[in-house]
Amino acid sequence: MEPVNLWNKALDLLSRREHSVFELRTKLKRFSENASELEDTIKRLKDSNFLDDKKFSESFVRSKSQSGYGPNYIQQYLRKKGVNSSDYDIYGYDIDWAAICHELYLRKSKGKELNHKEKEKILRFLAYRGFSYEIIKNAQKDIE
Repeated sequence: MEPVNLWNKALDLLSRREHSVFELRTKLKRFSENASELEDTIKRLKDSNFLDDKKFSESFVRSKSQSGYGPNYIQQYLRKKGVNSSDYDIYGYDIDWAAICHELYLRKSKGKELNHKEKEKILRFLAYRGFSYEIIKNAQKDIE
């Protein structure tokens, strides 16, 4: 394999979207066997403010919440990407999780009267999307 300049490769990856430190480190490992070079590149990116788990998590939380995902899904994904829970506050970004859940419930119900089976299907969908039982029940109560 041809040698790759890690700094340029890292900037190339970061120019496409934000990455967590863990995620970028994993991607860059494919391009270098030298661990110290990799860590130096990561440190340099952090010092230059190109790589920041807090910035990544805020961007990700806002993006996924606008796409209709709930706090549980987002927290699980951030954990998978190696972001420490101290680097974000899922409820600290002024996102109205109940309103997002309510909107999804309305969209799925299509404004019609639902039987028990259809309601359960929507509740499973919302739980899969990462909304807690309390948020889902409040959304359901508001609609009925």
